[in-house]
Amino acid sequence: MRLCTALRQSSVSLGRHRINAPTCNRRYSADGRARHGNPAQAHIEPKSSGGQLSSDRDDAFKIDPENKTVETAVGDLPLSPVMDPTFWEATRRHQGPKPKPGKAQNSVERQLRANPFAKALATPVRMCSVTRARLPSFFLQDFNVVAHPETNKPWLIPHSIIPEEHPTAEESDTGSIQEAISEADSQGNERSLEDVKSTTTSATENGKPHGPASYVLARQDLLSSFTTQGTDFYQGYKRVVGVTARYRNLAGKVIWRQDMDTYILDMMRQDIVNDILYLSKLCVEDSRYYIVKCYGWDDVQYKHRGAVLWFGEPDEDAGSDRDRNQPGPFSTFDIQTKDIHGDPLVTSITVHNIPMLLGAEQAKQVKKEAATLNDGSIFMLAGRRTTKLQLKLWRLQGYLADYIDI
Repeated sequence: MRLCTALRQSSVSLGRHRINAPTCNRRYSADGRARHGNPAQAHIEPKSSGGQLSSDRDDAFKIDPENKTVETAVGDLPLSPVMDPTFWEATRRHQGPKPKPGKAQNSVERQLRANPFAKALATPVRMCSVTRARLPSFFLQDFNVVAHPETNKPWLIPHSIIPEEHPTAEESDTGSIQEAISEADSQGNERSLEDVKSTTTSATENGKPHGPASYVLARQDLLSSFTTQGTDFYQGYKRVVGVTARYRNLAGKVIWRQDMDTYILDMMRQDIVNDILYLSKLCVEDSRYYIVKCYGWDDVQYKHRGAVLWFGEPDEDAGSDRDRNQPGPFSTFDIQTKDIHGDPLVTSITVHNIPMLLGAEQAKQVKKEAATLNDGSIFMLAGRRTTKLQLKLWRLQGYLADYIDI
């Protein structure tokens, strides 16, 4: 046990007189026992029960979290926040992993989980680095800084829509980002490099991207303006990197794909195609009803309420009048129903124009490969398992839409 030696009291001047304090040669330990220079004169006090100090026993004091007091030998004292269990519970509440959602307890929870629009609005609110608009993250596209596997240059990539792959050269990725940061610092920036290196080193573990994610509005016209001279958002990707002070040095070094808008579009389309083929496979092999055929628009109101997939009429051509009446962006189909009181109620169902969203060639390819889509042109997505696909289709609608003509 570490001993605490009492300091000698220095002389104190009171007016012109001096009072010399006597020297105290006693030493005290943490448990309050005095230790003398001569071991023979030391007084041995009896030890507490169990050989523990009074402060180490469980019954030394009692905490009352409701009244915010602690019961001690001298009486009740105010409870310190350090000893308050409710304080630590509130502090660490958002630090641990969230528990997985259990089963829905009632019909309201089941309807909420099956509603793609409610799930989109329930995503965390984030701010666009370019337009400074605050929206749910569903309407934004996230970007992270990664190192190119060949050139070792920092690139901005849409990390959330890229399929997960195990990196093969993590060490080279770590060194490339550190080289870019050191090169930027050598050009005149005198900020600390150790903080940046520690951040990038921890970010590259397990193949994770570097630094926090930055967000931009998920709109193709906005992303395409980053590479168009004369627009207000030309080279706006530099604002995406400089959203944090630690990575602001990479704003002049980061590389932005010239075809980033079409690259994201292709990734979103391919993800939707994979989901449609997967659901179609479940319908054929496991006799599920995730994709249901509708025999005309009048049959839509009798199906399970989900989202309508419109593939176009099989006998229509590009110059026909039917092409003008095809569903446009954010189209809905209204169904007249009645509520429990007998009053009229209108329910709107989303209609997705698949040739417009996926492209004519890719829409034909999906219709050809999916067994459930071979016959017919109008299909209904049914079931809670199709909620993610409905979210992806709705997000693609917003990415391609021209908001000027709407």
